[in-house]
Amino acid sequence: MLGVALPLAAADLFVKATTPTESWAYHQRSAGWLLLSLSLLAGMFVIARIPSRLVAPAAGVLAAGLLGNCLSAAWNGMEVPNPLVVGGTNALIAFNLADVWVLAGIFLLIATIAVWLIRNRHLLPPTAEVRSTRGQAFRRLFEDESP
Repeated sequence: MLGVALPLAAADLFVKATTPTESWAYHQRSAGWLLLSLSLLAGMFVIARIPSRLVAPAAGVLAAGLLGNCLSAAWNGMEVPNPLVVGGTNALIAFNLADVWVLAGIFLLIATIAVWLIRNRHLLPPTAEVRSTRGQAFRRLFEDESP
């Protein structure tokens, strides 16, 4: 996961550092946003443990976006620069590479986890077992029993 996340986050930070950003294209972030983003980043480490060759890189893409925006907010007084604009002088949308990584990571994670779940549905516990054990049944999902 980190092998994907770190270079993509570095690319985002490089673009933010080298591309001028209009004053209106800085988006203010709160401490709550930062805390939520860091929580999601920690969650990517848990998700990356799913025994699939594709889930960890997908989690890395999402982690790159979270890391890029968290670091740039922390370094810019809780304002995230968005140097990429759509619409020229009458720009309607301002974004950064981290935003692209987050959206792509969400899509990739949904797709890869869905495929993994379909292929490994025999590992899913029956509904009655889930209700009776409240979480113990899901431990086997993270055991490496994939073919």
